[in-house]
Amino acid sequence: MSKTVETLQISRIEVLASGLDGPRKLNFGPDGALYVAEAGRGGTGASIPSPSLPGASLFYGATGAITRIQNSVAERVVTGLPSLAFPDGSDAAGINDIEFDAYGNAYAIVGLASNPANRDALLEIPDFSQLIGIDSFDNGGSWTRLRDFGAYEQNNNPDKQGVNTNLYDLLIKDNNAYVLDAGANDLLRVSAFGSEINLETVFPARTTTDPLTGSEVVRQSVPTSVTVGLDGALYVGELTGFPFQTGTAQVYRINADGKPEVYAGGFTNISDIAFDKSGGLYVLEYDADGILNGSDAGALIYVSPDGKTRRTLASDELINPTGIEIGTDGDIYISNKGFTAGQGEVLRLKKDNPFNPDSIYNQVKRYTTTIAADGDLADVYYPVLPNATPDQLPIALMLQGALVDKAEYSNYAEKVASYGFVVVVPNNERTLTINGQSITGFLADQQQVSDVLAQMKLEDANATSPIFEIIDTDKLGLLGHSFGGYAGLAAIQNINDPGVSKGDYTRPPELKAGIFFGTSFQTPPDSGTFPTIDNQNIPVGLIAGTLDSIADFGEVASTYVKIQDTPKALIAIEGANHYGITNTDNLTREPNRPTLDQETATGAIGRWSGLFLRANLLNDQDAFNYVYKTGGDLDSNVSVIS
Repeated sequence: MSKTVETLQISRIEVLASGLDGPRKLNFGPDGALYVAEAGRGGTGASIPSPSLPGASLFYGATGAITRIQNSVAERVVTGLPSLAFPDGSDAAGINDIEFDAYGNAYAIVGLASNPANRDALLEIPDFSQLIGIDSFDNGGSWTRLRDFGAYEQNNNPDKQGVNTNLYDLLIKDNNAYVLDAGANDLLRVSAFGSEINLETVFPARTTTDPLTGSEVVRQSVPTSVTVGLDGALYVGELTGFPFQTGTAQVYRINADGKPEVYAGGFTNISDIAFDKSGGLYVLEYDADGILNGSDAGALIYVSPDGKTRRTLASDELINPTGIEIGTDGDIYISNKGFTAGQGEVLRLKKDNPFNPDSIYNQVKRYTTTIAADGDLADVYYPVLPNATPDQLPIALMLQGALVDKAEYSNYAEKVASYGFVVVVPNNERTLTINGQSITGFLADQQQVSDVLAQMKLEDANATSPIFEIIDTDKLGLLGHSFGGYAGLAAIQNINDPGVSKGDYTRPPELKAGIFFGTSFQTPPDSGTFPTIDNQNIPVGLIAGTLDSIADFGEVASTYVKIQDTPKALIAIEGANHYGITNTDNLTREPNRPTLDQETATGAIGRWSGLFLRANLLNDQDAFNYVYKTGGDLDSNVSVIS
């Protein structure tokens, strides 16, 4: 199931143009200027019946326009285009979109929202329901009628509903003009602007209940927006017709057979859609609570490329928005107040530069050293710095899980190091006696914290060391797996736990954070008793695989609630088991098989470990916000409690 959250992504909204008459779709031209279609304010000429208000009429006037916005100056460059509106200029039908082909030629479509017979018999204005070519933007502009889509609807009526045409969106792709007719509920195409009109697809009507009468009615699709996805397919968003219910509008993908299939649903009254370069989808809602429900506030919703996450980027600031365009700079341009005369706007939504949670450094190197204090061999991972400066990289000590060789943590350690840390992974071999039974093997202990810190200070001062003078020896973070995480939690509390300490441990002041995977803290072990963890203001994070049968999620969560001081975080990796942190799964010691592949699990655990340490050792505010506020909603494999 996708997650729906609201999070700050827009840093500023500014008005680029105001005083427009029914602004609709907008597009950048070859000159870099932004061109806006204005449906106009109608006039005092001939009239036709209103399609939305029984008994009322829309009156003709040559008040439609195309406005060019360039260098912060808005200028109507094409005027005198046909328009129909109520006497107050609202609810206009007229020019709805402008597009440019690969050669810089401009084209536009003129709507109608009526039976084309009314155009011919009552208005006698043939420019309605036409594809037109813009011949000039000088001296008020000029245009030529190219294709009569109203006549096509009159003669064919593909959706078999009432005859109605309202050309609403235009897309030019591969020398084809795709015209979306919101009145006719179909997508049409003209090839090379010279052939006959071709039917691409019809959008399905659905039955629903009339909230006013309780009777069953047909709800038409009313498609309002067409764009091209990264896969080259056409995508179409729909407004939906009466009764304009919330959550019923869909985005369709036109499949290889020319049929619309649902790509994303649950929207309300879509007026436009657009994809960004990563495949994320922007959905512009004309009225976020439904056209009949009083409020005119729209919404801009972002759907992640994988479709799993939705974010509302703007809402109350948008009033009946009708068009969206994404600039080359990533800013978002929106036509606002799209059915009001004299009050229409073009807004620019300045995006925050989104935080990128990926690795900071592309290359990580490794060497092996000996910890002088205890003779342990340790692998040391460090990023290749393009411009190294002294004291740049804090230390991260990895405390291994019981009987797990350091080599099994190479992928995890590389990932953490890529976030700007010197990661040290020792093999600490010792004998532990539990209930009279001795176990010899790789077993972490608290004294490693001081021993490794002392070793890194030596190597930072050694001119022959690969990490000479690049370590920040005043900052140490702990990593740990399972038993090693237990040792880490004891070390942070500055206690001497007999299972992981010889009794002579004192916490060094350099220890400032710790994050551990597959770890619970019970005394005695496996007793079900979870003591208070006095972390003494040292940030602690716990990462748990949801399929971990050795330190199950309930035990990790019980440990988390006992952590006394914030900041703290509980990070769940969906589908990972107890060995999600290692290079390979352990089929012998872990009965549960993961549903998340090993590489993805290790990468996610390493990424969140690195970001947690950046947030708490380097005071990286962006990393902090990601870990504690937004990341759980943005990472499809992760949930966070903080």
